[in-house]
Amino acid sequence: MATTKAQQQSAVTPFPFPELVGRVAVLGGNATEKTTLLVGLALRQMHHQGTVLCLDARHHKQTEVYFRLLLRQPTSYFALPDSGEVPSPAAQAALSTVSRSLVITPSLPPLLLFDSIRETPDWERTVIFLLNAGATVVELLPDPTALVFGRYDTVLLLREETAAAEQLSRAVGRKVSAAELQQLKSGEGRLIHLAQVYHVGLPEMEK
Repeated sequence: MATTKAQQQSAVTPFPFPELVGRVAVLGGNATEKTTLLVGLALRQMHHQGTVLCLDARHHKQTEVYFRLLLRQPTSYFALPDSGEVPSPAAQAALSTVSRSLVITPSLPPLLLFDSIRETPDWERTVIFLLNAGATVVELLPDPTALVFGRYDTVLLLREETAAAEQLSRAVGRKVSAAELQQLKSGEGRLIHLAQVYHVGLPEMEK
């Protein structure tokens, strides 16, 4: 599908949100929109009988509440320290989630949601190990400077206002303009994959 065709078609109606694979970066959006995305992704994974884990360093007040009430699985959420570093128990939880998933649902990759985690060499090695084991990793990055070129298979941009939209546009090499980010409606995003850009609808937070 050519980029122009995808952009023209999705200008009217957003594409359905695709199944994610590999390593995905998420930038933009306000606190509520980020939480809605996390919970929507987790619920969709649960509907498919898959395994999910969220490591949360952002601590938006609603994130843990939604994970506890809607997913009803105590092992699906792990609050991290305010520093954003991943302590050993949280890293072990991620490794155990992937190991358990390979046994229970070997045909469905486990979904790991990492919210505003601070990068360290040790943690980056752990993430690479998780990816090599077959996990899908979605990272809500703390700011555009955390977007490392060549690291991510897919980048999802949420709506932003003027100054922040300009920063996001620069971070992705102008593949999406600041105006396009500002014009996004609630529940929409711009997804960049294999050098193509798609206007997509985001997963809904419904059970």
